Parts: sequence; C-alpha cells; structure tokens
Amino acid sequence: MTGTRAKLVQSLRCVHSRLLRRIGWLREEWEDALPEELQFWEKALTDPDRHWLRFEYDERMNPALEFQDRFRRLINAPPGAIIRVLDVGAGPLTRLGKIWPDRVLQLFPVDPLAEEYKKLLQHLRLCPPVWTGIGAGEQLLEHFSENFFDLAYASNSLDHSRDPLLVIRQMFSVVKPNCSVYLWHFANGGVSERYSGLHQWDFDLKHGDMILSDGCGTRHELSKVFYGIGELTCEFEEFSGSKVVVGKLKKLISD
Repeated sequence: MTGTRAKLVQSLRCVHSRLLRRIGWLREEWEDALPEELQFWEKALTDPDRHWLRFEYDERMNPALEFQDRFRRLINAPPGAIIRVLDVGAGPLTRLGKIWPDRVLQLFPVDPLAEEYKKLLQHLRLCPPVWTGIGAGEQLLEHFSENFFDLAYASNSLDHSRDPLLVIRQMFSVVKPNCSVYLWHFANGGVSERYSGLHQWDFDLKHGDMILSDGCGTRHELSKVFYGIGELTCEFEEFSGSKVVVGKLKKLISD
C-alpha cells in the first residue's frame, strides 16, 4: 500500500469512526469485533505456548499467586485489613495476584464478555481462581458504590473500550479517597491496528502526561481532566518487547 493510499484509508476510517461515535459509540464496529476477541482467548487458553505466553497463563491460573508489590505500595493496608480491588476488562483470567499475607484480599474482575468467557472456560474444563463478573467499564457506578475500592486496575483493556475516558472517570469515582486508578496499556494500539475492530484508541505519554486519542482529532490529557481532584504519575515500561504506558491516578482527599 502506497503512503498516499494508506493516508486516504486512515482518513476514511477516521470519518467512519466519528460518525459511529455520534450515533452510538462505535456500537456496530465494536460489537462486530467481539467474536474475534473470543477466538483469541479460545486459542490462548487451549494452547498458551503457541498462541499466548505460558508464564502469563500459569500466573493467572495460580490461586497462590501473591498480590504484586507494585499494587501493594499503592494501598495503605495494615494487617487484618479487608482490601477490595477492581479489575476492569479483566478477560477470562485476571492478572492480579490472589493472596496478600495477613490481609483479606477481595478481587472484583469485570468484563462485558464475562458470560461468554464463563462458557468458554467451562467448555475447556478450566476453573479460574476468580471468576470474572459481568460489567462494562462505562457503567461501573451501576454496579458499585462510590468510594468502594482500594484500587481500580485496567490492563490492556481500555484501548478496546467504547469510551476510555468515561471508564477512567467511573474507575476514579469508585476508588476511595487517597487511593489509585492503575492503568497499564500498550502504547498506540490504535495506530498499530489501523483503528480496526476493538482497537479504536491510543494511549501515549507526552511531556509527563498520559494522552488518550483516537486518530480522528479527539484527544484527552489526563492531568488536565483530573486537575485539582487527582494526582497523575506515568511512565513507559517494556513488556515482551513492546512499549507499555503505565499511569497511576491518585484520588485526592477533598477539603
């Protein structure tokens, strides 16, 4: 494909995306791509050595996996405390550790495809340590109260959502004051996938700020969106040879 033709195709995709957002959040294209997501997980869970990463599969299926240090450091929890953690867009297997010694860790993984994942896991005769519950990130407040969680987490999922900024706002609402929203996403996934199917958004870092954009002119700078109510820190890291955008958005205590 020539450079001129590639630019034309991207321009047409942008126009298409704008129109779909105006009439319903990319509903048709987004929902049309869901079977592909299920197909990925069926292959990944059937043969993780060939279609996924074996260590990822083993960790997610391990009921004794300890809650990761990077998340413990964000939660002020003395021994004996009950800790509630939300995983948004968790897929069939949450990445979060299941055990925090001397504390009661309660995980709440949610995903719009939870029922389909449950059927898939049962078909494959797999029993995850924690089952994913039904829930779209854009509608968290329909399922959970404000100031309920000690941490809200999303891993490689919000760039697949219909409205990632709305999801982040909802995550921010359901965490307690002085607690955090933790975001982990591959950089510029929309660009990489030419804004096809579920891949409608990009995550990036510019001048110390986390940027959400859709390739069509929509752009959100998280530090500005949450100015005065949240404190954002962000950085790049690498995972399996790919650049990842990591953001930690702490909910400030109001006066």
